[in-house]
Amino acid sequence: MHEIYKLGHTLAVFMSFFILLLLFFKSTGAFFKSPKRFLFFYFLFFGLFTLLHYCLFIEWHVEVVAVLLGNFDAFYYLLYPLAYLYVRAMLKVKVHFSGYDWFHLLPFAIQLVDMLPYAFTSFAHKVEVAELVKFDVHELVQQQFGFLLSTRFHFYFKLILSSGYIFYSARLYLLHRPERPKNFILHFWIPGFLVLQVLLVLFLVYFFLIVPHLEQYKLTYQGNTPWNYLGLGSYLVFSLSVFYFPEFLYEPYIIEEREAKLKIPHYELSPEKLIEIETKLDLYLEEYKPFLKTSFSLAQLSSALDIPVHHFNFYFRKTQQSNFLEQRMRWRIRYAKELIDAGKDKVHTLEAIGFESGFQSRTTFFVNFKEIVGESPSAYAERKSKL
Repeated sequence: MHEIYKLGHTLAVFMSFFILLLLFFKSTGAFFKSPKRFLFFYFLFFGLFTLLHYCLFIEWHVEVVAVLLGNFDAFYYLLYPLAYLYVRAMLKVKVHFSGYDWFHLLPFAIQLVDMLPYAFTSFAHKVEVAELVKFDVHELVQQQFGFLLSTRFHFYFKLILSSGYIFYSARLYLLHRPERPKNFILHFWIPGFLVLQVLLVLFLVYFFLIVPHLEQYKLTYQGNTPWNYLGLGSYLVFSLSVFYFPEFLYEPYIIEEREAKLKIPHYELSPEKLIEIETKLDLYLEEYKPFLKTSFSLAQLSSALDIPVHHFNFYFRKTQQSNFLEQRMRWRIRYAKELIDAGKDKVHTLEAIGFESGFQSRTTFFVNFKEIVGESPSAYAERKSKL
């Protein structure tokens, strides 16, 4: 079991930094103006946390522990504010920092200043502290890293603060999540992200409040405990979901959701203008099929046809009783049906047809296809083959 837990923990460390690369390189807009920047730094600090835990419990590396333990403690104050800011930015379109938002950084700044004397101690001293922690886990909360506040104080304060951030993040989600169940990020990814925060708090409570009171506790492999399996397993499921549900990497997925929620403006476009928009749109879609690109957005459509975004919003609502997201999904489904009708499913998988049609995942393709057509792609292909 130790080897399985070791492999799982190694994968957890790898996935934290792998998601960092995906978030950075898959960014479709200005990265530091995107909600994903909060998620990027969250996984950066979480990766450091898992790396420290790995080097303490699984594979002892005194040099890594000496660097991370104490020097980076203040950065763990940022985990839950970053999670809260990410959820808020996805739900309320408030990406930029306001004056009050800088208060989220205050506990981090206080501990960072408090830890400066320890940060400037010699590396030999840090190695000595790491060895003490390895010998006795109680040293994690007994060592006085700060010159003003104790490590025990910071732990309890982080616990209270993180619980508060989880509460407000969950409250924000329940208040502002859309009713439509199509958006993977808002209905699956963000709830899973919040559950991960809860499990992390439970793990810290177990590790710092329960474990130190166990008799003859030694800082060695503890993979047989239920909390370790629960924490590690949930994080692996959450992080590995990026391979099956990559939608959260693509900012337009959320931006377009916001565009779709715009209200109908208080003006009317003439019937002639609506016909002009429809003609231009049909010709453009037929010739270029821009919806086959996963990143195709309403802003790109507006730029290509030189028609204002709000005119398109009015057109879709007035003539189609829908919005851009709905129409883009219908264009893709129609194209996928054409491929199946032409017999492409005989030489390509249905999943490949979904990707070719512009969908970002197999699940999104199958769910949307069944919603529009009334049957799954496999059922539709089988029925067509019998005709």
